[in-house]
Amino acid sequence: MNNVKEKAVSAPGSKTGGVFERLNIPGILIGDIALFVFFSVVTGKFLSPYNLMLIARNCCTLLLTSTGLTLVILMGKNDVSVGSTVSMSAVVVALLCQAGVPTPLVILIPLVMGLAIGAFNGVLVAKLKFDYWVVAFSSMSIFAGLALVLTDGVTVPIKNPVLDYIGNGKIAGIYVIIWITVILVGLMVLIQKKTRFGYDVYSIGGSENVATVSGIQVARTRILVYAISGLFAAIAGVAIACMTNSGSPSVGIDYSFNAMAVVVIGGTSMSGGKGGITGTVLGTILLRILASGLSLMGIPSTWQKALIGVIIVALIVADVVNERRKNIKGMRRVYGHVA
Repeated sequence: MNNVKEKAVSAPGSKTGGVFERLNIPGILIGDIALFVFFSVVTGKFLSPYNLMLIARNCCTLLLTSTGLTLVILMGKNDVSVGSTVSMSAVVVALLCQAGVPTPLVILIPLVMGLAIGAFNGVLVAKLKFDYWVVAFSSMSIFAGLALVLTDGVTVPIKNPVLDYIGNGKIAGIYVIIWITVILVGLMVLIQKKTRFGYDVYSIGGSENVATVSGIQVARTRILVYAISGLFAAIAGVAIACMTNSGSPSVGIDYSFNAMAVVVIGGTSMSGGKGGITGTVLGTILLRILASGLSLMGIPSTWQKALIGVIIVALIVADVVNERRKNIKGMRRVYGHVA
């Protein structure tokens, strides 16, 4: 039902509409292509197989984090604590390795921890009716601080061949972590689009009252979504630990903002009920193409962050303006037909 409504808003418009709107091509896809072409022209190394593989690899951890967050935002909530869950998970992996814990448990324990953190946040929001911003910032402070305490603020090295293979090994010439990310994100896209759970998430984001009247278990769904978000943030943390062979208490600092940015840039409405993981994938690709291109152009990392931040804000504002324009056009169409 929600998908039908979403298509109706973005369906091909009048004869005076833009060609991309008539073809129903997402603006974020156009942005990805434009940046790809631009950096291909201005930098000689951008199209090298090594750089393209590096971009794909760098997409993985951010995409994993933002996939779970997409579902939270689709319900009209937010969870900026995902970055601290990323850090905490990476630190736990490193500490467990140093303690000589078997590798399967080294992977499993932080994932269960992330699931529990997310579920706990969900209970506070859905059952106890705490403000979701208060819950998110409180959780972020607690686990970011705990990660610092457990490591004394220093990076913990990891020596584990299995974890190193997961993070840096290849299958058929492609990094294992890329295969894992594609499988997990692809699975979540199917769940979001093809299952009753996905429909419930959209319905709650569209109108919680209507969803409740329709018989949807709103609280249970919210808790499950928060748990999934925590789980995927933990998977990202484990992946970072495997890729860097270390656990850093500060590794997730930028992930909360960047994950929220790619979700919104990808077309998911902050008010809920519209968007999806596919757009988040495109938003992640855009951000990583941008970072790679700026690096190849020789722009210092400090200026890169500032420039990327400005571009992200500009894209979000443009997306909001474009969405309002589409809604106005849609309303005119409806009332025009009625008249």
